[in-house]
Amino acid sequence: MATKQDILQLTFKEDISLGFEFIPINGHYARTQPNLRRPHRASFYLIFWFKNGTPVHTVDFHPIHPQPDSFLFVRKDAVQFFDQQNLFETSTLLFTDVFFCETEHDHRFLQSSPLFNDFIGNQGPIPVSVTSQLSDLWLWMQREEQQPADPFHTVLLRKYLYSFMLEAEREQLKQGKGVRMQGANFEYFINFKELLEVHFRIEKGISFYADKLFISAKVLTNITHLMLGKTPKQLIDERVLLEAKRLLVHTENPIKTISLYLGFDEPTNFNKFFKKHSGQTPAVFRDSFLAVITMA
Repeated sequence: MATKQDILQLTFKEDISLGFEFIPINGHYARTQPNLRRPHRASFYLIFWFKNGTPVHTVDFHPIHPQPDSFLFVRKDAVQFFDQQNLFETSTLLFTDVFFCETEHDHRFLQSSPLFNDFIGNQGPIPVSVTSQLSDLWLWMQREEQQPADPFHTVLLRKYLYSFMLEAEREQLKQGKGVRMQGANFEYFINFKELLEVHFRIEKGISFYADKLFISAKVLTNITHLMLGKTPKQLIDERVLLEAKRLLVHTENPIKTISLYLGFDEPTNFNKFFKKHSGQTPAVFRDSFLAVITMA
């Protein structure tokens, strides 16, 4: 899609081949760094330890209100926006899936973790309160990151990170904020979500995804209803709507360009779709955010 202004894409620093890094971010840094003064996608996973302040961190239109001494997990490619008004301080861990995923099991762990995935119902990331176990593991990772590279360095960092996320999941469940799903139906559901992420712009019919999964449309419908209480069509429409909102608010592309990019033959069909699912036309939705988000 030829664009006047795309959503800013942040990639991992090429000179850091490991794909694992800690950086401090505070309110001043977020207001003065060009990359953080506007909404952006990150091509890596982020874990924030909010230490001070009560900022509003926006992730895909969900305003998150992390309290001091809480962790926030943001999956890669989500569009996020740092608070530009309130003071805050974080310790932030960035890591790539290439760093973390040695095996297919590791990949499935990231895709199925409630830390990075909303399996409860479109509410955005859920902060997890800090515990002594989590803070200890965090400090171990920080200390190891500072060590000279040797045959144990990457392995230890990966194991510490894996342990940290398992402990965070446990704490999330204790706090009643997440849910861990398992079983064959969940595997189909995760595979459907992965296919949807790749094909949602062009393929909007249930049968395409069911065929790719080698199951019937009826079975896929039963699975998504069991997992989220929604039909595959609802999930497809939600994914298209999310991308439409991202492009309307975070770029200056004409509505016609956005509609074509999202697979609509005519802008009028896109307008009908958007109004049906959001209650507003694309133009009204875009205008409603102009006073809220300043594009740097």
